[in-house]
Amino acid sequence: MEFYLEIDPVTLNLIILVASYVILLLVFLISCVLYDCRGKDPSKEYAPEVPANSQPPIRLVVMQQGSPGTHWAKG
Repeated sequence: MEFYLEIDPVTLNLIILVASYVILLLVFLISCVLYDCRGKDPSKEYAPEVPANSQPPIRLVVMQQGSPGTHWAKG
């Protein structure tokens, strides 16, 4: 007794499409692991990355004129 499964052409096309997307996803993930997800070649040396917040912090200086209690004493 022979077992023969006939697949509809539309179903076959869907299977091929899904399989190709899975293969592309696997290739992308493997290349992402190999190349550190930043497009850099691990066989080359790069300069160290400078952090984005390398600017000095902004300091706020408040200058007061007169004695501390005179402004509020007027009211």
